[in-house]
Amino acid sequence: MSQLPLSDESAWTAFEARDRHWDGRFVVAVTTTHIYCKPSCPARRPKREHVIFYSDAEAARVAGYRACLRCKPDEVGRDRVAVARAVALIEAAEESVSLEEVAAAVGYAPHHFHRMFKRAIGVTPAAYARGLKARRAAAALGEEERITDAIYEAGYSAPSRFYETANARLGMTPSAWKRGGAGVTIRWTLAETSL
Repeated sequence: MSQLPLSDESAWTAFEARDRHWDGRFVVAVTTTHIYCKPSCPARRPKREHVIFYSDAEAARVAGYRACLRCKPDEVGRDRVAVARAVALIEAAEESVSLEEVAAAVGYAPHHFHRMFKRAIGVTPAAYARGLKARRAAAALGEEERITDAIYEAGYSAPSRFYETANARLGMTPSAWKRGGAGVTIRWTLAETSL
């Protein structure tokens, strides 16, 4: 059995708070029911003295526990794989892909996949795709001769779609970005984000 990524008390705190960030990093086994759950399981919380923490589901199974049918702790890895496949699909797509197409490709219903993706990545699939397109545009501005060529190269259907958010995303006009910000006063700050 591998080491828990945190102390028993911290694990109990995460379990009480139903902290999804710890799903897949440890499991919670209940000695009275012989069931193990992920930390975010919506089931009623057992008494502290009836709980044992394991580093992974395999360790809990070896100790004689079975997976919770409500929270399905064995599917945590499946969700992460699906999100990683979706990210790869969005990044490899030549054109915009719909939520329905991405969800179907990874085997989930659109509504469920949307919530799962946002929980894992911090933004919706559409917001992720927009951010990716904006990063591609910023990179293409430095490579292409003309700004319009860079916009189309990044995957925008029309220059107007790019210019709607260009100043906010780049922090300057596209032509100033292309010149490397020459002559532009740049102010910045650091902030914590969901990414």
